[in-house]
Amino acid sequence: MPLLVFLLLCYLPLPGASEYSRRVKVVRDTPGFVALWDFVFREPGGGRFLAHQPNEAKHDLALDAVNYVRDYWNEGRAATYDDFPLLNRGPFGQAVRFRSETEATFRPTLLVPRARLHNSRLDVNGPGRSVSMVAWIIRESGNHAIAGIWHEGTDLKDRGPLAQRVEPGKRQYALFAGLAANNGGLAVHV
Repeated sequence: MPLLVFLLLCYLPLPGASEYSRRVKVVRDTPGFVALWDFVFREPGGGRFLAHQPNEAKHDLALDAVNYVRDYWNEGRAATYDDFPLLNRGPFGQAVRFRSETEATFRPTLLVPRARLHNSRLDVNGPGRSVSMVAWIIRESGNHAIAGIWHEGTDLKDRGPLAQRVEPGKRQYALFAGLAANNGGLAVHV
């Protein structure tokens, strides 16, 4: 069974360099391992967060900082990595904070664009396929998609103004902290 690991927030002490390497190795050695974002492994010069992958995998799974309201409705400012402060804690020594939303036109997120996911090991679909996800989070507020491949679509005419970039929903799997029907509850959709 493929193992997909997303790490967000945790209350563990910072590991030293050798402990960090050991923890990453434990995850990478898990049978079926696909990807681990630990918020430590980055592009040179402090660029985008990169995913640890199996040695033979060479997909571009770097996390892009985007404001999806800007991307689809052409409103609001662009998101940057400055919108996701580092917390210097977590099981691998780093975590990011997703701040509470204060602007209706600014909803920043970290994501791998769908086009870069195609034909990667994260692109789990079809009969008999399975996926596991793990996330360490501190939920502060709101209802959020935490991890997975999920896009509600922007072709929903009954949900306010029509998006400038209209796309149908493309849903595979996701882990949520809260849903409209279960405010604050945890849920998984496949």
